[in-house]
Amino acid sequence: MSETPHPDHTAAARASFDRCCASEDFLPSFYRIFFAKCPEVRPKFDNTDFERQHKLLQHALGMLLLFPSRMETEPWVLKRVADRHAAHDLDIDPGLYPCFVDSLIEAVEGHDPAYTAETEEAWRNAVAPGIAYMQSRYDKGESSAGTAH
Repeated sequence: MSETPHPDHTAAARASFDRCCASEDFLPSFYRIFFAKCPEVRPKFDNTDFERQHKLLQHALGMLLLFPSRMETEPWVLKRVADRHAAHDLDIDPGLYPCFVDSLIEAVEGHDPAYTAETEEAWRNAVAPGIAYMQSRYDKGESSAGTAH
């Protein structure tokens, strides 16, 4: 699993996340960017209620940012999300996560008025442990049928 990010990176990414969430278009723009960068994921969202999905994504991003501070004592913080995205459920290939992160960074750049190169570095470092955990759970997840992605 990835190394714990510097606390300054996590704090900077959390502050950026708060600024981004002040924009109603942040989460919808993430999906527009994600689908443009990774068109192969679009069919997985064919029957998705995006109003609900935006709330789920906001929650999942919060957990990704929380994960580094909890991964030693509470790794389950992301377990349900990871299990939902595993091979037996949504079957999200671990190779798609870099595209997810790149799409997220592009959305952050467009919605964080204080965005700088340091903001990008903070985000990439802050989410890396959670992304590595999600990827590591691909073949290990437990079924959670009936829950949303």
